[in-house]
Amino acid sequence: MGAIMTKEALIYTAFTVDALNTFVSFPMFVIKGRKWALENITDKKDEIPLSDADRPAFMQLWELFMIAYEGYFGFTASTLVCIYKIPESIPIFAYSLFALYVYKLHALLKGTGLGMGKNDGQYKAKVNSILFFFLPCYGGYCGMHFLDYIGAIGN
Repeated sequence: MGAIMTKEALIYTAFTVDALNTFVSFPMFVIKGRKWALENITDKKDEIPLSDADRPAFMQLWELFMIAYEGYFGFTASTLVCIYKIPESIPIFAYSLFALYVYKLHALLKGTGLGMGKNDGQYKAKVNSILFFFLPCYGGYCGMHFLDYIGAIGN
């Protein structure tokens, strides 16, 4: 099957999807702003007025959120460059991304759904994408890399 069927293909596939999502969603939050975010992230049944986005506490949380998201955007861009230009860096990113998605799944399952009801279609789609795409890709790579490392399987 050649080079397409390598463990690295799992990382290239998953992280490219991850990067595309980040490269679309971050600018959307920047352009559409905090009122749009409040309207789209909160559960509709909570009936939070959009005017709450103008409250100082919300504005401070928004700034903190955007700083963190900007950092994640930068991490995503640099990781994308690294995995394609410096393939030796893949294991470092794969293990950290696997841990990130394990935590993301844990946070989604233990919480209230990050503003969505657990029966909400968007919530289910997030959980399913982690369970059936990101964890198998990142975890599959990590498992195969570890087996390579200990000499259990060949390259």
